[in-house]
Amino acid sequence: MNMVFLKRALGLVSAVVLTGALALAASPVQAADVDARIQALERELAQLKHNQEAANEERALAAEMKMPAFTYAAGRGLTIAAPDNNWSISFGQRLQVYTSLWLGNDNPDEGYQNGVIRIRRFRPNINVTSQQGFYQVNWQFSGNTSVAFNGDAYIHFEQMNPWLPTVGYGYNPFFRGNRQQSAGRTEDSPLTNALSLGGAQDGSVVLSWTTLPSMGMSRINHLEVAMGLDQQDEYGRTPRHRTNGRSTAFALGIQPLASVEGMGGFDVSSVRYNLGYERLKDLNHGPGEIYGPTTQERVTLVDAGTVQGNHTYMIHGLVWSPLEWLRLAFNYTAYEADAESGPADDIEANEIRLASYIWLWGPRSGMMGGSRTEGGIYISPLYTSADIKSMDAKATNHGLAVVYNVPGGWMQIHGVWDKLGCKGADCDQASINRVADAAGDDSFDVFTVIVEYRF
Repeated sequence: MNMVFLKRALGLVSAVVLTGALALAASPVQAADVDARIQALERELAQLKHNQEAANEERALAAEMKMPAFTYAAGRGLTIAAPDNNWSISFGQRLQVYTSLWLGNDNPDEGYQNGVIRIRRFRPNINVTSQQGFYQVNWQFSGNTSVAFNGDAYIHFEQMNPWLPTVGYGYNPFFRGNRQQSAGRTEDSPLTNALSLGGAQDGSVVLSWTTLPSMGMSRINHLEVAMGLDQQDEYGRTPRHRTNGRSTAFALGIQPLASVEGMGGFDVSSVRYNLGYERLKDLNHGPGEIYGPTTQERVTLVDAGTVQGNHTYMIHGLVWSPLEWLRLAFNYTAYEADAESGPADDIEANEIRLASYIWLWGPRSGMMGGSRTEGGIYISPLYTSADIKSMDAKATNHGLAVVYNVPGGWMQIHGVWDKLGCKGADCDQASINRVADAAGDDSFDVFTVIVEYRF
């Protein structure tokens, strides 16, 4: 019995000892296998990191080697842009050529000759942006009696927040003082052309809000404030101001929301009200020569003179497109100049302008269709009356323009008939007589062909 128990005990002890020996022998083998696996994983991870870095370098090199994008659109110019749109440079061109027929002018040697070709505008321009358009610089070449480069710079803070403005500064930063005033015509009206509020502010800082959120039943299309030295000579080189001369201008555009309807079923959401205001302090300025703007040569209707003093100018504009092919425009302009001293008298003037354009045909939409991009034909009737209250003179202009738009919007051909005149003792009769039917006439007819080309 004891022998059996002893043998069993010795067998159990031997098994335990053998198991321990085997475990001790296997432990180094397992540890070495784990270390090998860890080292393999580390090598694999290092290889993946190396491959990722190489791929990143290849992508960066490909982006650096990728050529900028070149795009051209007729009428909008040539644009060169970085692959990531971080910067761009655009080249454009605007050219206007005029030629007039002075109807009824029997003595052209004493007046303006028919068929003389005049280049009204020749304006190459360069536009440069960076940081996805956050910074912008424009250069525009222009020349009349002199040659100059007009340069403006803009910072588009509205890209950060719609309540922030675009800030512009330069020779002629853009300003919407009389935007949409012409309703299809190429030029401003006689009085507005003389005063020149809108389109640019000479040597000014312009704050412009154009992305403001809608409020209530309407939205603000644009809100602008300008401060600087407006009404300088050619691109600000010889200012007509005194040392302390300053200009403050304001522009506002309001439009109802699309949900607003009325007026017998007509959609009034296209109604726009525009306000332009400017006060020029201590400036030798005024309407000066008021002339018919849409002619090859400027025929003075009345010389309203200039005043050394403060000048106030305001324009109210109302534009409505009740139908897709019809636009109506009404504008009222008021101007005052307070003489500070000397023999000059105060100047007061106002102007009423009614204009429209009616699309007659488009190549795709047919009758009563068309657009600047699609192309087509529209007509633009117009009536203007400028009353110089401080003088015995009232300048008038009424006529009709027929305009063909080349598809793509890169060219317009205008045929414009105007009847220009002036009534009153202070009219510039000598200038009018040069093109009138007979000496002493207070009006004359002129037909002008205008070709406007945009590169």
